[in-house]
Amino acid sequence: MWFNLVNICAIVVILSESSQCSEDGSRFGIKYPKRPHIIIILGDDMGFNDVSYQTTSEYLTPNIDAIGYQGMILNRHYASDMCTPSRSALLTGRYPVNIGMQNFVIANCMPYGLPLDLKILPEYLKEVGYKTHIVGKWHLGFCRKAYTPTKRGFDTFFGFYTGSIDYYTHMSPEFSTNGYDFRRNLDVTYEGEGVYSTYLFTNESLRIIRDHNPEEPLFLLTSYNSPHAAANFGTPLEAPQDEIDKIYYVKNNETKIYAAMVAAMDRGIGQIVAEFSHKKMLSNSIVIFYSDNGVPEEGLFATVGSNYPFRGQKHSPWEGGLRVPAVLWSPWTLKQKVSENLIQNTDWMPTFLALAGVKPTQPIDGYNIWPTLTENVPSPRYEIINNINPIEGWSSYYYKGWKYINGTTSDGMFDEWYGTRAAYQPFAGKYPEIVKSSLAWKALAPFSPRSLSNRRMRAMQQSTKVVCQPPVPYATECKPLEAPCLFKINEDPCEINNVAAIYPFQTYLMHILVKRLEAQSRYPVSKPSDYEACDPRKFNGTYTWWVDLEDPMYQ
Repeated sequence: MWFNLVNICAIVVILSESSQCSEDGSRFGIKYPKRPHIIIILGDDMGFNDVSYQTTSEYLTPNIDAIGYQGMILNRHYASDMCTPSRSALLTGRYPVNIGMQNFVIANCMPYGLPLDLKILPEYLKEVGYKTHIVGKWHLGFCRKAYTPTKRGFDTFFGFYTGSIDYYTHMSPEFSTNGYDFRRNLDVTYEGEGVYSTYLFTNESLRIIRDHNPEEPLFLLTSYNSPHAAANFGTPLEAPQDEIDKIYYVKNNETKIYAAMVAAMDRGIGQIVAEFSHKKMLSNSIVIFYSDNGVPEEGLFATVGSNYPFRGQKHSPWEGGLRVPAVLWSPWTLKQKVSENLIQNTDWMPTFLALAGVKPTQPIDGYNIWPTLTENVPSPRYEIINNINPIEGWSSYYYKGWKYINGTTSDGMFDEWYGTRAAYQPFAGKYPEIVKSSLAWKALAPFSPRSLSNRRMRAMQQSTKVVCQPPVPYATECKPLEAPCLFKINEDPCEINNVAAIYPFQTYLMHILVKRLEAQSRYPVSKPSDYEACDPRKFNGTYTWWVDLEDPMYQ
């Protein structure tokens, strides 16, 4: 039998490794800026191939690209598979499986939220003098007022509580309920009714920056709902007509609208970066953009975005739902490079806390990756718990170059490869000039230690390309509902070749690791929807907190 004493000892050694030790950079002599301004910009349901620094993208994102070219393109950045889990991971530094947030998203009438026993990023930052603001999508619970942003450490909030809204009416229909969802702090506001939400979130972010005292550290989380499908179940793709008219080079009408949604957000990102430049705050700032998860290309809230060339989509165990576009800039990370270091969105909280001089008082799963970002120190990360969902019965786990998948979502309906596009870019010949004319480029270029040539930019763009491993004769078809699958994910990023039968010991080891992690995890805190109690008709047509605080079910 192949499970001999040596193999058992190997399992014991691996199980004894800790994934909680974060490298602080001290042994590398790495310097930390003092309480920098922190700007996180999130895209919503945006695919890996929905940025034009990917050569197969069909449309332009010059401002996002400029941030990456002037700073770093994070080509192996992972998030969680859905909106709520991903946002909880960002703000807690913990895997959703360890805080009970791993099961689906918080629907409009689900009576729970991000657990109140967790101290989240803005609460830590406020303690050391940061002004904290969130603009846009929350999606971490609102059934009780205590779950809402201004009760969780944010000084201000302007946006919506639910998972999606109509871009113009700001209504959020869900089955038997349909309510208005837009707030300024705790108060319902109609000030932007009829205005495209992407514009509203950009303008509010600009106002916050203009009104901010640069001598005080700023934490701004701008959480766009673009390019997530609109919540109206009629016209899921919404963009102003003048934005659509600019995308003349895209023939397919749905793709044209989607591209216009992305373009409006991209320009807003450029405006935000430019405003930081006007306020002379960039010299002490960190700017990050990434998507909260991959795009859904089939099923609920499906759009025409692309996770190409990855397998799967949002709410799946595959790379298409997890590996997302991401770029970073700061005056201390001017590497002008494409980074292949492994990064997961739980890593941002411990990194920011280290920069702010704050020690966490609760466990954190992420790593301080400042040494990786500034000095190219290899990422300390060797493991990612993508998800272990005991309710839906699936797991997705990365460990030292191996990826294990057991079970899947939606009975395997979304386990294929989607979003293949012809690499047709009519702007390709002028691409470097288009990027260099963007607002973000103009704001960031003065900080660059050297001018980035067109040739170098094209080389960086080419280096982001993901090469799929061709089928190999010794692999078998992956049927995760029948048996666990194993991939050499570094060599096989498109998850084509299941090698579980060739490496039975490694498959068994991964199974043991997942079972150990599941035993240590927190059971999902999710609860079924209560449509009667949350019905907006009881609250002047709006979504608001509704839970009876005397009911122990909701405590």
